[in-house]
Amino acid sequence: MNDRGDAIAGLAARHRQLLALLVLNANIALHRDQLTALLWNGRPTISAPRNLTTYVAQVRRRLSPRDPGLSPVRTVKGGYLLSVRPGSVDVAEFNQWVAQGRIARENGDYHNAVRLFENALSLWRGDALLDVRQVDGLRVWAERLDEDRRAATEDLFDVRLALGHHREIVGGLAQWATRHPLRERPHRQLMLALHRSGRTHDAFASYQRLRRTLVDRLGTEPSPDTQALHQRILTGDALSAFPARSRTTPRGITPSAN
Repeated sequence: MNDRGDAIAGLAARHRQLLALLVLNANIALHRDQLTALLWNGRPTISAPRNLTTYVAQVRRRLSPRDPGLSPVRTVKGGYLLSVRPGSVDVAEFNQWVAQGRIARENGDYHNAVRLFENALSLWRGDALLDVRQVDGLRVWAERLDEDRRAATEDLFDVRLALGHHREIVGGLAQWATRHPLRERPHRQLMLALHRSGRTHDAFASYQRLRRTLVDRLGTEPSPDTQALHQRILTGDALSAFPARSRTTPRGITPSAN
């Protein structure tokens, strides 16, 4: 939003790309050469430095139409900086909610963890940086942010499984696993939810679909964690099993067996 509280719409592509780079590096000075290299994907034109100055001035006017001199885009030595208050950038807010959710899960506070993960995921409105991915640096950011979102979604499934909500989340898990056919974690979660819901045959079918997909598309078998869960389901020893978590996730939680 600008300084009048109005949503900023109709920005040209270069303006959106510049603003995205500044927002993702909020309160960090970016040198003009760095911005130029990023915006032009390492191949700046002769006019690129002059164009950058123009883009910055135009973004300032859009952010602060009353007085561009009061724009949060500051000129610093050799470059520019977007000055914002803590908590005003949704990426930082998302990361904070997720970190707190993982701490709550580590402490066994599953109900609070659900709330925190849901707060984090509620900030999303589609794929990250969808209209600025032509810039290589922003595409890398977008891929990382999308992966962070996927991990947080699966963290939420984990804590809901820990609370015994297997029947309630089977449908959502099935959709998520279908959307991400090569991600083993949600398939393990789905297998466990199905088994706990009395649908062991469907849990086996889910494993076989995953295995066929991995073999056909990647030429590899499921990971040891996935195979171990499958074996535990085969032996009837999976009611207390918990899906293996990503490396960024705290360890040592014992789930509900309800």
